[in-house]
Amino acid sequence: MPTPLGPTLLVAADERGIVASAFHPAKRHGISANGTLPLLIEAERQVRAYFARRLRRFDLPLHLIGTPFQLAVWRLVAQLECGECISYGEIARAVGHPLSHRGAAAAMRATPLDLIIPAHRVLGSDGRIKGAAPGSMRRRLLAFEGVKIR
Repeated sequence: MPTPLGPTLLVAADERGIVASAFHPAKRHGISANGTLPLLIEAERQVRAYFARRLRRFDLPLHLIGTPFQLAVWRLVAQLECGECISYGEIARAVGHPLSHRGAAAAMRATPLDLIIPAHRVLGSDGRIKGAAPGSMRRRLLAFEGVKIR
């Protein structure tokens, strides 16, 4: 799917839900495109609505594979609405592991779902973007959502 921010977004699904999404997918996933599944058609509709500023949160079935801690972190972050941010420490406390802010950061680095699990909305406790490579989509997505960052 093309995006107004430059990179395209590839979304992959199986019969249980969305399994992967990535900006610049050729560099991150070896997934071939097949946009005929009804779930992929719905995912494209929602991505387009997000970029048209008509969607606050994605509502798609997800098929996530990870540790129980990763799954809890990803599910929590997936519930954030457009423009709503949270810190790694807040995530750790919310999933019942108050001292695991580094674990929350590691879980977010490992998320298989760009945009759909909005890792860009997770910031350091000081309100800054942490752990993002220069030129990453995080700053562009936050700016698109109207979030002012430090």
